[in-house]
Amino acid sequence: MRIVTRPDFDGIVCAVIIHESEEINAPELWIEPSQVQNREAEIREGDIMANLPHDPRCSVWFDHHVSNQTEEKIEGAFAIAPSAAGVAYTYYKNSNRLTKDYDELIRWTDIIDAADLNEDQVLRPEAYPYVLLSMT
Repeated sequence: MRIVTRPDFDGIVCAVIIHESEEINAPELWIEPSQVQNREAEIREGDIMANLPHDPRCSVWFDHHVSNQTEEKIEGAFAIAPSAAGVAYTYYKNSNRLTKDYDELIRWTDIIDAADLNEDQVLRPEAYPYVLLSMT
């Protein structure tokens, strides 16, 4: 099983949540949405995709972008939400597969991915560890 996600903060947090919840036995594949849309990425059965457009070759998919909504029946979860990590977190938390509490990380991921930052967080990211981390 492999995680396929976008190399941004939301995608990285998705990878953390999925890795905690599933038996991952292959390195992550970091790709951009256009690579899925143009079918340039090698997506295979068993892959868990997050924060990317759906590809029917994957086995599990998580996303939150309205433009990626699909009518296909999928394993995983889709919701219009502030972050894909929040969608994956809710899915795995509800299935009791997580052993750690990621509420604070998800709260900040939602804020950062939705660009719901206040003026101070924008002007002084060094005072907000998650904001600063998301910029690295």
